[in-house]
Amino acid sequence: MDYVVYFIFPFILALIGKRLLGQKFKIFTIGLISFFIAWVICQTICGIATSNNIKEGTLIYALIISISAGIFEETARYIVFGRFKVFQDNKNWNSSIMYTLGHNGMETIIVGFGILITFLVIKYKPDAISDPQLLEQSKSFLELGFWVRIYNSFERLLVGLLIHSCFTCVVVLSYIKSEKKYFLLAIAWHFLHDVIGFNIHRISEHWTVSKVWVLIIVILYSYLLTRLRRMMK
Repeated sequence: MDYVVYFIFPFILALIGKRLLGQKFKIFTIGLISFFIAWVICQTICGIATSNNIKEGTLIYALIISISAGIFEETARYIVFGRFKVFQDNKNWNSSIMYTLGHNGMETIIVGFGILITFLVIKYKPDAISDPQLLEQSKSFLELGFWVRIYNSFERLLVGLLIHSCFTCVVVLSYIKSEKKYFLLAIAWHFLHDVIGFNIHRISEHWTVSKVWVLIIVILYSYLLTRLRRMMK
């Protein structure tokens, strides 16, 4: 059931968004594709890092992936809103959210594929995972109860939408206000957010720490998103 959330719900939200926001489905598609391109670039950079003996989970790896995501995801937003005809006279709250539905939707789909591939490897070829600790972590994750997995999938989809909506609105503000400082702010904000997210486990491995972080995001980012909406009018 959680795979339905990862693979189908992004498109359901897009159809709802199209109706409520009065925006073309094309904007959602642009969001999908632009995130995928940025993601490929980030993964290539991370691959180069690991090939140079920078291990996943280390602070330096977190810094590399965070700055890569900040630069390339926000640049993707900046380029599409500046270059694509569908945004020419359509740089506003509604188009920003419609784009974000695609951007976050592709990220959610990729996460879903990652979980699916992990499941298939664990089930049919567990010896492909050479790291015993990683193997046990993967097994533990896949053994989570039904409702926990459903909750995790919706958390990924909806909290991700909130986060990326903030980033998109800040980038679009750079056009509305004709000030590039908002674009730079989006890069810095994205970088800082990811650095904290990738290293929050260093405080404690207990599940409550990550949930407190999510709660902080929901409260703080919801407030900031309402402020951003006012600024875009």
